[in-house]
Amino acid sequence: MRTHLALLATAASFVLLPAAQAQTAPEVEANVAFVSDYRFRGVSLSDETLALQGGLDLGFDSGLYVGAWGSSIEPVGDSEVEVDLYAGYGAELTEGLSFDVGVLAYVYPGQEDTAYGEVYASLTGATGIVESSVGVAYAPEQDNIGNDDNLYVFYSGSAPLGESGLGLVFGVGYETGAFGDPDGDGDDKIDWTLGLTASGYGLDWGLAYVDTSEEGEGVESQVVLSVGKSF
Repeated sequence: MRTHLALLATAASFVLLPAAQAQTAPEVEANVAFVSDYRFRGVSLSDETLALQGGLDLGFDSGLYVGAWGSSIEPVGDSEVEVDLYAGYGAELTEGLSFDVGVLAYVYPGQEDTAYGEVYASLTGATGIVESSVGVAYAPEQDNIGNDDNLYVFYSGSAPLGESGLGLVFGVGYETGAFGDPDGDGDDKIDWTLGLTASGYGLDWGLAYVDTSEEGEGVESQVVLSVGKSF
């Protein structure tokens, strides 16, 4: 889920309705995008080259949702595609403050012994013009991630830049465990992002500077361009 260059994506919130209210057909949303580099938690998963991405989501009045998202990647064994399958629940806690919880499976079609799962939770609210999210994703100990677990905690924010039509996006994350030391230096990983978003010509545009505390190929600083469309 979903990042999809997470800090350049717009999160949908689901409002909890009375259980007795009649259910309507699920809301269907789709998206497609090209990115100059698929960065996931600061790490390049496309060998620092162009990636094609897309997803499909179904949202229900109850607050439940299910979805799938995929991206081209640097080959993992015989697989050149990552597919994320997820399901969750979101609702408004109070006016202007919502939560989201769910489960997510990372799948690599064509390659065995690589799929793994995690659970996630986040809170989203606004202070003035700044919308902020804080969250956590936890992958329990699993064979396919080296019989280890993994923890990722993050903050992300966004704000409009006056009447310019541009949006500012920013965030920072901390990761420890199976994926928390990609360069093998023995230290946990910190990643951060600062970027701009805009809409034009019927498309959504993004430009972001991404960096991590690690050194080496695939984790060094990079400017990432994205262009996409939601339906």
